[in-house]
Amino acid sequence: MQDGALILREGDWMVELDPANGGQVVRADWRGRPVLAPGRSGRAAADQQAGCFPLVPFSNRIRDGRFHFRGREILLPPPEYVAPHALHGLGWRAAWSAELTASGGARMWFEHVPGSWPWRYRAEQVLRIAAGSLQITISVANLDTGPMPAGIGLHPYFVRPHGLQLTASTHGRWTTMPSDTGLPFRRAAAPDDLGAPGLDHCFYGWSGKAEFAGADALAISLTATPALGNLVIYTPPGEPYFCAEPVSHVNNAVNMAELAPAEQMIVLAPGERLQGAMTVSVRPTLTPPEA
Repeated sequence: MQDGALILREGDWMVELDPANGGQVVRADWRGRPVLAPGRSGRAAADQQAGCFPLVPFSNRIRDGRFHFRGREILLPPPEYVAPHALHGLGWRAAWSAELTASGGARMWFEHVPGSWPWRYRAEQVLRIAAGSLQITISVANLDTGPMPAGIGLHPYFVRPHGLQLTASTHGRWTTMPSDTGLPFRRAAAPDDLGAPGLDHCFYGWSGKAEFAGADALAISLTATPALGNLVIYTPPGEPYFCAEPVSHVNNAVNMAELAPAEQMIVLAPGERLQGAMTVSVRPTLTPPEA
């Protein structure tokens, strides 16, 4: 078992992990160029818009930190920076354990002790650099004695290039509440320009593949396994990053009716596990200038 930051170097990649502060990937560079917006080890995930952090046991928001499950009311205290909603699950605020693996990658994990989220579970991330790509597998297993609602996802902050071009095939997006951009309101068609500043939406019916590049950037391919069949796109104006987040369910799904199965949080029986993976592949579009 490892303490502190972990560094993975394989082929063109250098990846830095900070298990103790939310199981984060704080850096991922390809041939010395940042793919993820670089963060710093030792800082909480909530304090830096950088790297990639895990979403577990739910993605994005739960409205007012409140839902009912099989006759039981669950109340989750919201983090102060997005009150009154619960945000991004619990894993990004937990201390994870970690170890290097025989494959040259790493494994991070933690076990949740029941509290406001009243079910015991184990979350795990496995990172591998293989065939020139970075793969992150995330899972959650129900260790409790009864059924548990569950969702997973990954929240990468990619470097935003000049003239970002982002393409992804989806069935559409959820527009959000006029008073709260984090909460889905109704279905709508996807916009023509997925890289335009000002998006903050969950796109449903995602094919599992997205491509993005820019005039001064690397060309990046993001793929995900079917368990991560929804894509949250966040393009805040004026920021040097954007987010394309593969997730297992729609924002606030636990409080929404009439969702397709692929948009819902699932229910894990005791001993069952939900698992999905994201793969990031890179190719150059321009030769970087010589130092």
